[in-house]
Amino acid sequence: MSESPTDDYAFECSDCGEEFEVNAGMRKALLTHGCPVCGATVDEEAFTSIAQS
Repeated sequence: MSESPTDDYAFECSDCGEEFEVNAGMRKALLTHGCPVCGATVDEEAFTSIAQS
């Protein structure tokens, strides 16, 4: 299953607990740069796919 630019995800930082929705581009940026709130490293487990209806 490939990622689409319109895919949405719920993000939750394991360090600071910050939660928000992100799109595929923002997801990639978080994986590269870390949490924008606390700077913690972000891994795949921080994201949950949001079903599109």
